[in-house]
Amino acid sequence: MPRPVKSFIVACVIAVALGLPAFAWPDRPLRIVVGFQAGGSSDVVTRIAADRLRGQLGGATIIVENKPGAAGAIAADATLNARDGHTLLTFSDSLLTTALINKSVRYQPLRDFRMISLLCEGTLVLLASPNAPFRDFQEFVAYARANPGKITYASAGIGSHQHLTGEYISAALKIDLTHVPTRGGAQATTDLVGGQVDAAILGLGPTLPHIRGGKVRALAVTQASRVPQLPDVPTLIELGLAGFTADQWFGLAGPADMPPAVVDQMAKAVAAALDDDAVRRRYDEVGFVTRPSTPAEFTEKVRSQEALWRKLIADRGLKIE
Repeated sequence: MPRPVKSFIVACVIAVALGLPAFAWPDRPLRIVVGFQAGGSSDVVTRIAADRLRGQLGGATIIVENKPGAAGAIAADATLNARDGHTLLTFSDSLLTTALINKSVRYQPLRDFRMISLLCEGTLVLLASPNAPFRDFQEFVAYARANPGKITYASAGIGSHQHLTGEYISAALKIDLTHVPTRGGAQATTDLVGGQVDAAILGLGPTLPHIRGGKVRALAVTQASRVPQLPDVPTLIELGLAGFTADQWFGLAGPADMPPAVVDQMAKAVAAALDDDAVRRRYDEVGFVTRPSTPAEFTEKVRSQEALWRKLIADRGLKIE
């Protein structure tokens, strides 16, 4: 029996014998591991949630720890290796797609993790650097067709959701783009603003100030409808990619042996934390909408997304050994 589960059961038996509540969790600092650099979307949304979760968990200490690299796989491994019953992971679309495309990744999302709750959803944005030789989506496509492989685009890493969205766009439009992986959205944004790459596919939140400041240009959004923060920027569906959406999402997950009672407690705490106007405003400011869910709902989302991206990976013949 895994040590966290065994310890949990022993604690419950002792508590019942003493006439105390069945369990008190967390009983030590809670760590949430983020697989990307500070300042990126996953980091920002995690810290917003953690600030409010402290109150929902009796004032517990919550430490957000960044472990960037390998499109989230390093953070996933760190979470599974902790085995202390008090380490969670910010699970995202990119951690899912990384596990599907990278054969060296050791975790399998629905085998090794227990999904707790979604936190939020948002859109990805196709962006152009200030020096790019195209100013809108039509010019982007025309330039790509006239110059195969010349357009470089950054993402949060090989196998990330942003990377696979770029693969989908390339396939749908029959263009050849050159992918430039980075260690996370923050670095990709820096590279884009500095003109080291021609384009990028990134989350709306961290890039919105640069868009509004004229440092980068937004060419398209990946949601099904236009977003209120960028009402003049068309969707990929409007631009001819019928039926394609690629929402960005983040949630909390724990190791698969996390006790069900703790999962349920944490899911309820997340729902309560996100049911707050101030939290909703903060998420809106960084380009996201709060989306608390039950563990079952989050699990089903991961399952359906896994099927969608697995097909694209197979169709494109993508893999990383």
